[in-house]
Amino acid sequence: MPRRPRTRRLLATLAAFAVVLGVALPASTAVADTTPSPSSSATPATLSAAPAANGILRSGDALSVVTTLTAGSSSAVSTPVALGIGRDPLADDAALERWLSGDATGVSVQQVATGSVDAAPAGAQSTTTLAVAATDAALAGRAAGVYPVQVTAASVGLSAASVIVVPADTGAQTPIALVVPITAAPLTRGLLTANELAELTAVDGALSAQLDAVDGTGATLAIDPAIPAAIRVLGSSAPPTAVAWLQRLLGLPNDRFALQFGDSDVAAQLRAGLSAPLSPTSLQTYMAAADFAQPAPAVSAVSTPDPSPASTPGQPTYPSIATLLDIGTATANVYWPSTGSAGSDTVAALGALGTADDPAHVLVPSTSVAGGARQAAASVGGVSTPVYDAEVSRALADAAGQNDATLRGSSLAAAQGYLAMARAATGEQPVLAVLDRGTDRSRVSLRATLGLIATAPGFAGSRLATLAELPASEIALTEPAVDDARVSEVSALLDDEQVVDRFATILDQPELLTGRERAEVLQVTNISWTGDAARKAVSDHRAATSTTLDSVGILSSDFRLVSSSAPLRPWVRNDLPWPVTVVLSVRPDDARLRVQDHTTVDAQASANTRVEVPVEARIANGEVGVDLQLFSPTGEPIGQPQAVDVEVRAEWESIGLIAIIVLVVAFLSLGVVRTVARRRRAAAAPPEEDHDAVDGVGNKDPDADGRGDADPDDADPSDIDPHDGDPEGADPDAPAGDTDDTDIEQETRP
Repeated sequence: MPRRPRTRRLLATLAAFAVVLGVALPASTAVADTTPSPSSSATPATLSAAPAANGILRSGDALSVVTTLTAGSSSAVSTPVALGIGRDPLADDAALERWLSGDATGVSVQQVATGSVDAAPAGAQSTTTLAVAATDAALAGRAAGVYPVQVTAASVGLSAASVIVVPADTGAQTPIALVVPITAAPLTRGLLTANELAELTAVDGALSAQLDAVDGTGATLAIDPAIPAAIRVLGSSAPPTAVAWLQRLLGLPNDRFALQFGDSDVAAQLRAGLSAPLSPTSLQTYMAAADFAQPAPAVSAVSTPDPSPASTPGQPTYPSIATLLDIGTATANVYWPSTGSAGSDTVAALGALGTADDPAHVLVPSTSVAGGARQAAASVGGVSTPVYDAEVSRALADAAGQNDATLRGSSLAAAQGYLAMARAATGEQPVLAVLDRGTDRSRVSLRATLGLIATAPGFAGSRLATLAELPASEIALTEPAVDDARVSEVSALLDDEQVVDRFATILDQPELLTGRERAEVLQVTNISWTGDAARKAVSDHRAATSTTLDSVGILSSDFRLVSSSAPLRPWVRNDLPWPVTVVLSVRPDDARLRVQDHTTVDAQASANTRVEVPVEARIANGEVGVDLQLFSPTGEPIGQPQAVDVEVRAEWESIGLIAIIVLVVAFLSLGVVRTVARRRRAAAAPPEEDHDAVDGVGNKDPDADGRGDADPDDADPSDIDPHDGDPEGADPDAPAGDTDDTDIEQETRP
């Protein structure tokens, strides 16, 4: 008894320990299971630096460099940073490019300022400004040039390279011209839709941002004529913002020239075998009659040429192709191939397209010039080839595409450095720069980029037309980098287009189809289509072209002819949105079937149309193969040929008629035969025997002549033969058994 309480306490202690252990172990396991594993695709932190004033540092100015630390997939802690400036200026473009790419070979910097960047959560940014006073000895006495700038965060192993420019304010100013494209993102359709135009020309739209950037500048505009055309084809249904945008574009005083429709790759077209670049042939397919029943604001209010008059009173007035493509007063025959794509052969081919009044001008980058010459006024084989500075242009494009303020400032400083290098290399010769094609450029980035050109120290604004009129230096071009795949794609597109041209002859207005095909070919060869995206754009278009070519065909099945004149009745399928006229060719492989060789068919739009082909079958049985093929009115094969089997039973109709006639004749003959036979049998049958006959000769039935018994009271006694009917009335003198022949004859007469 005394030991029981002690035992109970011990058991209770063990039980409690077991419960605690049982609860703790799963909890520990759960905690371990929820511990996150390191990500295999962690994003590293980055450091960027942007000198103030686009990198311009004049004597007596303080230096400020904005430094931004962007945390990666992990948060960033507070990090000390240091600013250094190179002691000597960079020698040339090559040295500048090496420095900006991270190669510090041969460059020494001295630390001039320090600071700290605050902590930042994952994916966020922290910014600080490192400043150097104007009186700092590191800034004093610097000669004109481009100096390297570096910001380092040694604790995290990051650095950012940039430059500052100490301008040379002495000497004559260098003329500089800038070419800015007015383009939309590349398309696979022929034109922008109304919804796309409404979005692009809205207050915050990309096209509106482009006009905002160039408005008030001296930039030369390179305009894609597909944009004004897309607005004008909508007529009265064009979005009001698009009409206002087009009015604003035409009202700008800037010089301009037209790019290829859809900004198509002109160099690839020429290498594909064309003697001249493609141009749109018709945009009628994009216009609706209801939108041109009255003067449309998209045409009448903003077009320089007058719209073409209507051919019939009361009909809609459609604008001509020249009206649709009008971009205002522009310099003709200016070509801007993609960077590095034009060689001497391309320049010569384009130069041949110019005239004495409007000579051709072909823009080429300085990287395509043998020896790296950078003079803007140049010629190749007598053809004007304005040379734009490739390094300046690349830096401008980088800046225009940066929406991050620090990265944009760094690119602008780099562009300023390249401009200073260009001025030092060319002296008083003008400089040409281009803002190459690009998408997703913000209004702020574009405005800042174009503002840099307008405020660049030592430069004065000029125009492309002015540079093209200067005496030109003869230059030589290096061999261009040819994209053989691109050239093959363009060749394939041109072959497809020729097939579509022949196919379109089934329409009353072939331009509805051929014009659309040309516009789409130009769009899918847009310069901005590159790499895999370009391959896919071409592939998708060729697939759509195949679908178009297969949109008209024959729907048929095997036939059975049980009559010599029953028609064949196939269907003509038309998936096009327009009615078509085709010729159905029918060719049997056997003489047992005679058909109408060609039947003209007017097939309705987006419908199947029944066709009746007269057929004459000869007296024969069997299967006859029939080949069906559609042709255009000009004889071009349309769709795939069809082969059907026709089971000929042409004599069934005759056999059935003959069978009926035979049956009728047989039944009539049988009836006649049976009637004749019955009468003959009746005539040949012996009379019925009388039981009272004497010696086998029967007396005449008194009713045999059809008369009934006579009334004895009505008989005339004088008419009664005393011997009649009495066998014993015979001559008593006659011998027994002898009968008078006369009497016998009278008795047996029917």
